[in-house]
Amino acid sequence: MSQSFSPAALLPALGSSSPRDGAVVWLLQGARLGDNQQVLALGAALEARFGWRLVVKQLKFARGPVPGSDPADGLRHVKLAESDPLHATETDPWPDLIIAVGRRAAPVARWIKTHNAPYCIHVQIGRFQDPFATVDLLVTTAQYALPGGPNVLHLSLPMTARKPDALAAAAKAYAPLFDGVAQPSIGVLVGGPSNPIKFGAKDGEKLAREALAFADKTGARLLVATSPRTPPEVVAHLQATIRSPHVLFAFEPGLGDRNPYPALLARCHSFIVTNDSVSMVADAALTGREVRVFDLPVARPRALWKPSWPIAHWLGRRRNQRLVRGAPADMFDRWFEGEVRAARAQPTRYVPIIMARLLRERHVALMNDPLPPRTDLAELVARELDMVSARVMALLAERRTAALRARLTQGGALAARAMSPRAEINTALGLPQFG
Repeated sequence: MSQSFSPAALLPALGSSSPRDGAVVWLLQGARLGDNQQVLALGAALEARFGWRLVVKQLKFARGPVPGSDPADGLRHVKLAESDPLHATETDPWPDLIIAVGRRAAPVARWIKTHNAPYCIHVQIGRFQDPFATVDLLVTTAQYALPGGPNVLHLSLPMTARKPDALAAAAKAYAPLFDGVAQPSIGVLVGGPSNPIKFGAKDGEKLAREALAFADKTGARLLVATSPRTPPEVVAHLQATIRSPHVLFAFEPGLGDRNPYPALLARCHSFIVTNDSVSMVADAALTGREVRVFDLPVARPRALWKPSWPIAHWLGRRRNQRLVRGAPADMFDRWFEGEVRAARAQPTRYVPIIMARLLRERHVALMNDPLPPRTDLAELVARELDMVSARVMALLAERRTAALRARLTQGGALAARAMSPRAEINTALGLPQFG
């Protein structure tokens, strides 16, 4: 005698198999703080939106060559004894999603992915030097000059992991600096030389002179913070010229909670940022306040009439210069982009590309620009983070659906469903469990 059932009765059980429920995310961390923050930022966004469980995996890498795209070699360069465990346990299963950044973390992500195939997906952030076909989703920004593709998302700015409560705590610690002060405060965030951007003593003198003039014109005071990369001669000049009511915070290692940088982000009315640092521009722009950039000199690119070999290297230099100008891709650019997708050529990281784009779109402005910049970049970045989260959710859903379809095809509908790893589906169908 056959037993009838209502398909509607399956909806709670089948719905619970969504990736929204119980997805495990491994966040691979390396040695670079800025890279790690981007991984943490995306992980925090997924946790906030979907309630997924985050597991941080700190990795230590050995010096030497990085493994290729073969997943079997993915741990060859990892100091396993000094890294967090890279195996599954009852309380720490293999992940549904791996988020990695950097060339050395990518092979590790590929190795991990093979242990939860076909469910697991690999998201790579920033620069990528392997074949694009070896990653499920690549999330990048303009300075890396990577081409587009069906598995590539380009963001306006790098993702940051600065939490509002941390900024509020920093603002509270530095409250006497702001409370009762009628003048608006301009945060001046000072970086350092970063190829191809120069930053010497004369540039530091020009920065101090123009920033003080800008403050006088707007009736504001300057709160200047240097960084670990700021040249000593620039710091010395700032110490000699920044006087009350302006304040200089020269970087000191080990400040911890006494670091003024997050307090400036929380309380300053606007910002001046040197154009060498994408992360500092991102931090300032994401406050939703005006950001002006101090234009440091860029080393003159090698003239295009001077040949370089292989030809892809010359085409890469040519393409970077065209990206700075905002020129659309031509046939030479498209050939080079195809080579990059296949990992037969590599673009050079070039910060002027993203700075020129932000200026063209008026998300930032130069100090001598009479018109103020836009202040809506924070909203755009938030929508872009929603876009990345939605794409990750869709990828996980597609992967699980394809895996279930494959089992249904290979073993017959009932047998395949009975082999489902989700016991509640088998129970709803009235099927036995198979060990």
